[in-house]
Amino acid sequence: MDRPDADRKILSDDLGNLRTINRYFGGLSALRKAVIPLALKKKPEDSLSILDLATGSGDQPRSLYDELHRLGRRVHITAVDKNEIMLEEARKLSAGKRDIVFKQGDVLNLQIGERSFDIVTCSLALHHFSRENGIKLLREMDRICRIGFVVNDLARSVVGVAAAWIYSRLSTRNPMTRYDSVISVRRAFTQNELISMSHEAGVIPVRIYTAPLFRLIAVKEK
Repeated sequence: MDRPDADRKILSDDLGNLRTINRYFGGLSALRKAVIPLALKKKPEDSLSILDLATGSGDQPRSLYDELHRLGRRVHITAVDKNEIMLEEARKLSAGKRDIVFKQGDVLNLQIGERSFDIVTCSLALHHFSRENGIKLLREMDRICRIGFVVNDLARSVVGVAAAWIYSRLSTRNPMTRYDSVISVRRAFTQNELISMSHEAGVIPVRIYTAPLFRLIAVKEK
């Protein structure tokens, strides 16, 4: 799904499958549970700014937007992704939400000033990077945020790989979903690996914990 020459129809269907997984298998709820306490540190009358990195089809920032509005909070979200096809899907999903802005950009080469956003989030992208680039991403998220950042990713495990293989074979014939769901868990970091990466990035203290259904969460609060 990271390839710029990916088949548009297959990728669009794959993104739909991923949104279903996020909705029903803990991705969206894990992100909301991590972000909302950080968001509530802001005064109710003040607008909150969020930067979402590697946004994909934008279901994660859309979920945050809806939840924060339900809580009576004003929020502006900037969502960045390198893939223009994904951004087209994201704009469709959040059509009419003028406080969610989608921009094309490389999350490893962000031209964004220090402490430019209240909260920085990154969901289901860390496992796409090497350890070195993952450390760089953590460091950049810490540099850009004022209140804190949240990484919402997969946790590598044998059971997780098996579960991804079984679910993808039972739920879809999409070859991209079948391949990526398994390889993503295989490439994901473990809790101890992410702890080590956060130390090397110099972003400690950071709270790193696992969530149900093979999720790995990192929360840095300033």
